[in-house]
Amino acid sequence: MKPINVWLTPDGYRYFAVSKKRVIKPFHLRWFLPFVLKDNLQAWAWVTRLSIVGFAILTAVYCQNPWMVSVALLPGIVFSWKCPVLVDAFGMFLALLACVLLPIYWPAAVAVALLAGCVRETAPIWSAVYAWNPILLVGMIPVAIRWLQKEGPDVLDEKGLWIVKHPFKASKEFHAGKWMSPQLMLTPWAGLILGLGAMTPQLFLALLLAYSQLLIATDSVRLYQWATPVLALATCNLLPVWAIPFVAVSIVFNPWKGDGI
Repeated sequence: MKPINVWLTPDGYRYFAVSKKRVIKPFHLRWFLPFVLKDNLQAWAWVTRLSIVGFAILTAVYCQNPWMVSVALLPGIVFSWKCPVLVDAFGMFLALLACVLLPIYWPAAVAVALLAGCVRETAPIWSAVYAWNPILLVGMIPVAIRWLQKEGPDVLDEKGLWIVKHPFKASKEFHAGKWMSPQLMLTPWAGLILGLGAMTPQLFLALLLAYSQLLIATDSVRLYQWATPVLALATCNLLPVWAIPFVAVSIVFNPWKGDGI
């Protein structure tokens, strides 16, 4: 089989390590994909990229608008396509899948939320936000169980360890002078930013949660674009049907999308 050309992030090295030993939190909590996929780059690429496709389709279902499959090309999501040894894409897919399943068959939704909690510790929270229903917070049970288990050491250098141990200081260093940058904080949304005009308590909470993550992280876009389904829904609710294709085009051809990090 032809090798898949991918980039491996520092987090990717940690996920490879999780399959062999305990590592430092929060990577210690994200055990499911490393346990199943080990250090198989091909498998990681397939799972992540299929998750992106699935997430895009589910977003279209969630918004009841087929043009919203274009969210697959948002820079924060494309980043996972390029760097597939991450848990974000699969976590987002599971979070939204649980949301979509909830009104159809709630036991299946709960099962998916529980699995999501084994993939990424914030995924069940996002699932509850997407569904606007706290029942999906049940997915935090495996997170709590794993949290009580002993973590291990970090597998990167001293700088990597410092970032994990001092998340607020690391965020301050990496985001210095960038908090008010439209190119980093707004334009990667492309036309979806229009959804802000249909602000609801759900959208407010989604954006608050999305951007609050930046206070304890060094990345930006790939974190706050977890709010994609809720903002996409707001955009579809606000704009007339004829305008939605233009939003999709703006996502595809966004000249200010940045690198997705």
